[in-house]
Amino acid sequence: MKLSKPELVALLLYAPGQTKHIGEKIIGKTRLMKLIFLLWKEGKFDEISQKTTFKPYKYGPFDAEVYDAIEALEELGIVEENQESKEMEEYEDIGESYDADTIYKLTPIGIAKVKRIVDELPADVMRKIVNYKTIYNHKPLVEILHYVYSKYPEYAVLSEAKI
Repeated sequence: MKLSKPELVALLLYAPGQTKHIGEKIIGKTRLMKLIFLLWKEGKFDEISQKTTFKPYKYGPFDAEVYDAIEALEELGIVEENQESKEMEEYEDIGESYDADTIYKLTPIGIAKVKRIVDELPADVMRKIVNYKTIYNHKPLVEILHYVYSKYPEYAVLSEAKI
């Protein structure tokens, strides 16, 4: 089964994480990007997803098509992006205070639509997505970046983060 980037983003947003709730939100553009990157790189989603175009950028691996996917999902009423005022302590260390207030989550309509995709997926595919979300969605962003930069240094060459 082939998954498009919008489907992979939607499945990630649908997956429960540490809270065990379907549709657990993801806070931050960089966090969302790194979760998609790790799924692609380590979860072997390169075998089932369309080609990714991750390149080194300001905060490590970046793929503009992930933002295109989010925008398409928003236009379809599946995903909503909200801004929330938050403490920026975690992000100040890496010069990324803009990122802490972007919240991505599925709409109620999105949850219903994505559930239909989940019901048709092989169980191991969704299990892999849930595992990555559970591991990384609640880690401090600086830890995620440190892991990605140390394991995939070729994607950190343009980084502005001080890690």
